Order: sequence, then C-alpha cells, then structure tokens
Amino acid sequence: MNQPEYLYNPYTGMWQPNPAAMPVQAPAAANGRNHLITGLVAGAAIAYLLSNHNVQQGISNTATKAWGTVRGEMEELKERVADLQAEVDYYRSQNKDDIA
Repeated sequence: MNQPEYLYNPYTGMWQPNPAAMPVQAPAAANGRNHLITGLVAGAAIAYLLSNHNVQQGISNTATKAWGTVRGEMEELKERVADLQAEVDYYRSQNKDDIA
C-alpha cells in the first residue's frame, strides 16, 4: 500500500512529511573501510607518540607536576578543615559558657 507523502497535523495546522513514505537508504559500504583506516592511522599515531622518548618524558613531567599540585591542594584543604574544626570548637565552648 502506498503511503501519502505528506500528512496533515491538526495540532500545528501544517502539512508535514510522512516518515513512513520516506525511502530507506542502505548504509554506505565504504563506511566500514573508512572506520578501519581511521582506526589504523589513529593507533599508529598513538603508538608512535607513546614510543617516542621525548613524548614519554613530557608525559612523565606533566604527571609529576599535576600530582604535586593535587598533593598541595589536599594539604591546603586539610588545613582549612582543621581551621574550621577549631572555629567550631571555639564557638561550642563559648555557647557552653553562656548556658552555664
């Protein structure tokens, strides 16, 4: 049975394309080959970069700096938490003195 090319939508008051009447397109056969070639090129580039001594040294230096920054920030966070805990303890002791 043939489907009409356009259908009337009473909610919008407009004619819209009928999805059932649209022709089904088969996927391109070369698409799989393009993905394979792209994967091979990307894998070769990554393998080359990771086997390059200068790149390995750069990655190592960057990771070391990042880890140092994270450790420093964690120490700063610990100090802030300790300061807040001391402040809370101070205000609790002030509150106990006022009640007694």
